Parts: sequence; C-alpha cells; structure tokens
Amino acid sequence: MAFESDEIEPMEPAPAARRRTDQSNGKARAAVAATLDRFGAWRRHLAVFEVSAERRFSPEERAAMLAQCAQIERELGAARTELLLSLADAPRPVAGHSRVVDVEKALDNIETALAGVRRKLG
Repeated sequence: MAFESDEIEPMEPAPAARRRTDQSNGKARAAVAATLDRFGAWRRHLAVFEVSAERRFSPEERAAMLAQCAQIERELGAARTELLLSLADAPRPVAGHSRVVDVEKALDNIETALAGVRRKLG
C-alpha cells in the first residue's frame, strides 16, 4: 500500500482545556452578604424585647418596642426584596444554593420571633 508521502507530519498539540470550576458558592455568598450583615442587630433587638416583654414596662417603653418591631419588619421586607432582586437573573445553581435557602429560612425565623414578641407586648 503506497502513500503519497512517506513523511509523517507532526501533529499540533491540542489547546489545553480550560478547567471549569463551580462558582455558585461565591456568587451565592455575594448575593446574601448584605442580608447576613443585618441579622445580628435584628436578633439582638428581638432578644432584648423578648426579655423586656416578660417584665412590667411602661406604655412609653411598649410603644418604643413596638415601633422598633415595625422598623425591623420593614427592614425584613426590604432585605427579602433585595435578595430576590439580586437573584432574579442568577443561574439556577446560584439561586437554589443552600446558602440562599438557609438565609431565606433565617428570615422566616426572625419574622416568627418578631410575631412572638409582638404578641407578648400585646
């Protein structure tokens, strides 16, 4: 069997394949960062109100605590909205990331605690 050329041409090396890494963790962290920063203050306020609701308090103290509860409720709503907007165009692995789900559950828990404090304050 005769070939047109007995010389073998060297093959060009294939370009190095770029390794694709999952970046959903970092993107999810960035999406929830602003919301996470607020949790500490909300929890502190609710803990103080929870204890204060167990003792006698003046009408002025009650009004101040209820006003702060209303402020926390507005901030919770804003945090949820910001979180949803930051994830609106995010790919599914980011929007459904466990970090995002955990933050949403934590927001639910703070809302539940807030409702409990309001019940105790009457």
